[in-house]
Amino acid sequence: MNQQRRRGGWGRGIFRNKPQCATCQRGDCIPMSELEKGRSATVHCNNDLRTIERGIYLGALITMFRNDLEEPNIIVAVGDSRYVLDRRIAQNIRVRVS
Repeated sequence: MNQQRRRGGWGRGIFRNKPQCATCQRGDCIPMSELEKGRSATVHCNNDLRTIERGIYLGALITMFRNDLEEPNIIVAVGDSRYVLDRRIAQNIRVRVS
């Protein structure tokens, strides 16, 4: 029992060290918020757990539906689903344009 207390117990620290994303070698990765309307891209880096749970994970194919600069949100399609994302969250997600 004392060993568990010293180590912090079960399940603690699972997401303490966030995985670092690999950098794009060719420089063709851009933030999702800069993707043009109607373009498709593959997710290359995403550390936001909420969007990963929705299906925007590494390697997922997304399509931009709406990206107006005066709007605070963007609309993306992942498979058959459509999601409204805050522009600040989309800036942290890196995509590779296909």
